[in-house]
Amino acid sequence: MTERIDEAFAELEWHDALLVSLNIDRSTPGERDEVALLVEWPDGRKQKVRFTDCYAFNAQMNFGVTAPESIRAARCIADAPKLAEMRQRWMALGVDLGDLWCFEITTNSTASEIRIFAKRFEVSDP
Repeated sequence: MTERIDEAFAELEWHDALLVSLNIDRSTPGERDEVALLVEWPDGRKQKVRFTDCYAFNAQMNFGVTAPESIRAARCIADAPKLAEMRQRWMALGVDLGDLWCFEITTNSTASEIRIFAKRFEVSDP
């Protein structure tokens, strides 16, 4: 039995990890729409968390605080109003987004909020 995406995402050590960088790749729009985060986990390891098959990205980032961007919480949501709206809009175009997730990350340092609407994610060494 394979692990569910939301369970795999929740198992990562998000609390007190550091958000080092964020990158958006639209080098091949519609085919390669990705968001990648470079995260330093609480044990000091750095890894890339890459979200693929993205359909939306929302970020409310606050700056000016002289401190590392630590992560307060992260969750993977299957049902949210924005997801329902996106699924309905794309269904009208004949695209089924039943497997779309909302990956939500909030930070401690600046109270920033990041939402990535994607079908999958993967973790790899940078």
